[in-house]
Formats: sequence, C-alpha cells, structure tokens
Amino acid sequence: MAATTRTLELQLLLGPDTVVPVAGRFGYRSDRPYEVRVAFVSQGRTVTTWVFSRELLLAGLRGPAGEGDVRMRPFRDAVGLRRVHIELRTAGSACALTAEATDLAAWVRATAEVVPPGEEGRFLDLDAHLARLFAERN
Repeated sequence: MAATTRTLELQLLLGPDTVVPVAGRFGYRSDRPYEVRVAFVSQGRTVTTWVFSRELLLAGLRGPAGEGDVRMRPFRDAVGLRRVHIELRTAGSACALTAEATDLAAWVRATAEVVPPGEEGRFLDLDAHLARLFAERN
C-alpha cells in the first residue's frame, strides 16, 4: 500500500469577518483509491474525520462541485488569493472552511503519484472491501 498525507492550514468561517485557523490532515491511500480522508485537528487531537471522493476534490478545484454533505467551489479572497470553499453538512448543522487552492492542488498532485486519476479500479481490492463491509454488519 502506498499513501500520502499532508496537513494543511484551513480557515473555519464563523461569520462574515471571523475566521479561526484549523489544521486539516489530508490522507490518501492506494488501497482506498476513490476516497480522501480529512482529519480536523485541534490542540493535537483529531476532533472529527470526513471521508469523500478524490473526484469531488478535483472537481472542487475547478468549479462548484458536490450535491450532498460535502460541497466545494473555488473563489478569490479579498486580496485576490485563490482559495477553495468547503462546506460540510450533517443532519442538523453545517460548517464552512476555506483552503488555499495552491496547497490543496499540490496535495492532489501527490495523490496522483500514488494512484493516477482514472486508474483507481486497478488498485481497488473489491473482495477485501466487501468482506470488510459484511464483517461490520455482523
């Protein structure tokens, strides 16, 4: 199994003029070639982890993407810096974060070195994933 991990500084948007820095530890593994994991870290501890598709992340760097719990779109901030707006939703709440687009794009390029986009099926062990899913249900 090959993997890449990088911690990026994100901004949690609390209001129109209020942002709080948050560390997002982005992880990608060749044995789970379709998914990206982002662990949100505060004071050295993982607060929560979100899992979504690498394809969504790639699309969110180029334009609005996502229809469900995770939505993304690129934009330019007040000083002209390219950023990506990331919205995470649960049944009762939502949060909005931003990341520097160049940092996020660099990490996505690192994932392409692990598994080239479009070749995920070659790396997926479907039997192992099905066995894990069935084991979790019992």
